[in-house]
Amino acid sequence: MVPAQETRNPLFTKESRTPTIVAFSLTLLLLVVTVGDFMDDLEVTAAFTSKSPEWRIDFDTQNESMQVVETLQDDETRNVEFDLSEINVPEGYLIGHIEAIVTSEEVEGFSGQCDSVAADIIENDLTAQWDSEENNLSGQDSSCMPIVLELVVYPDYNGESMVVSAINEYQALLNWTLDGWGDGVLSIDLDLDVNAPLGFDPIGSDTDEEITVDVTVTMFSVSIEKTD
Repeated sequence: MVPAQETRNPLFTKESRTPTIVAFSLTLLLLVVTVGDFMDDLEVTAAFTSKSPEWRIDFDTQNESMQVVETLQDDETRNVEFDLSEINVPEGYLIGHIEAIVTSEEVEGFSGQCDSVAADIIENDLTAQWDSEENNLSGQDSSCMPIVLELVVYPDYNGESMVVSAINEYQALLNWTLDGWGDGVLSIDLDLDVNAPLGFDPIGSDTDEEITVDVTVTMFSVSIEKTD
């Protein structure tokens, strides 16, 4: 009977035992050093973050107004435009927000009833926050009340003071130095539907309406102060 041959692990032969132990020891040492460096980096990062100073950011605002008055006929839709390049933006200011107020001058006369007016800010190439939840781009009224439309222009701008953590003043102001927002033309569609009492106007006395659109462009500059 032929004796079975022993299977030997080449890593643990007599000749290789010492080099193998040395290699394992070096690997373990390298692992310990690497983990230690990683933990030290985490501690340094945490300490650095916790020591970042806080800065209070305030907004100084200025407004500029634009107005257009249009006379619309019954069932007419008309587009009006406001070129924002005509706005005088002071040095150091940026455009933050646009508000449009649409009002009608109802001639009571034989009508005695408010006409139905609708207004829509039309999305175009104007650089603004078209997807902001703070926007109000459409409105309709038949009670002689103004329609108020809102469009946020500068990212996250709401005019309210805030406190941020940053390593220096430059980093704290980084989000409030972006150029290009508010470039373009504000486009608004107006619609008129004349309402007569009980739907009947015997002499056609109410066939049009004068509509006024007042646009207010809010511009802001930023001031900063370290709080601690």
